Amino acid sequence: MSEPNKSKPYVIALEEHYWDPELLKYFSARDAKRISVIEQKLMDVGEIRIKEMDEGGIDLQVLSHGAPAAQKLPPDVAVQVARETNDRLRKIIETHPTRFAGLATLPTADAKAGADELERTVTKYNFKGAMIHGLTNGTEFLDKKPF
Repeated sequence: MSEPNKSKPYVIALEEHYWDPELLKYFSARDAKRISVIEQKLMDVGEIRIKEMDEGGIDLQVLSHGAPAAQKLPPDVAVQVARETNDRLRKIIETHPTRFAGLATLPTADAKAGADELERTVTKYNFKGAMIHGLTNGTEFLDKKPF
């Protein structure tokens, strides 16, 4: 990568969604339909995304898993799946460390595990926070006492 152009602002795009194919396997409805061009782009975290970032003048994308994510999974599955998804996101970021940063996906169905995963990804992986998509398990708001 060339030296940053100091005559233009450094552009950071927040909440840039991607999809982890391993996490998506937990949502059976996805298996029954064709993947659209947009959905294919969500799964690209390589050269096409970098090319489009360059074309759009974006220096850094903060990647976050799009919905659905681990907070829709039951607690007995969500903790491990979120951890593995975040581990894979870390590897993606390591392939282009000057172009990507990350927001963790959290297993919010287990509030303590979710807090632990946020701490792990921020302190060990330098993630910038987490992405939470609405309700946990489709019914629980984040203002409930466990959260």
